[in-house]
Amino acid sequence: MLYRILAGAVLYLVLPVIWVSLGIWMLVVPAHFVDYVDENVVHLTEARRRPAWQLAIRVVGAGLIAFAVHFVSNVLSALWK
Repeated sequence: MLYRILAGAVLYLVLPVIWVSLGIWMLVVPAHFVDYVDENVVHLTEARRRPAWQLAIRVVGAGLIAFAVHFVSNVLSALWK
């Protein structure tokens, strides 16, 4: 019983931390994020040269941070009802 409670708590704590850290990484250094994705997942060679791609990556990063804040506020409001 305690294991299930702790597993749920860890899940609700770790997910927003991952989303926020990824969002900050995308906001601060979008070129490094593009390099990482280019080497490991898909080929985004055009993204390094185009500022519009870096702007799009920064917008997605800000969206991840906003989603994490929204998620945490929903969880906290559900706990305090």
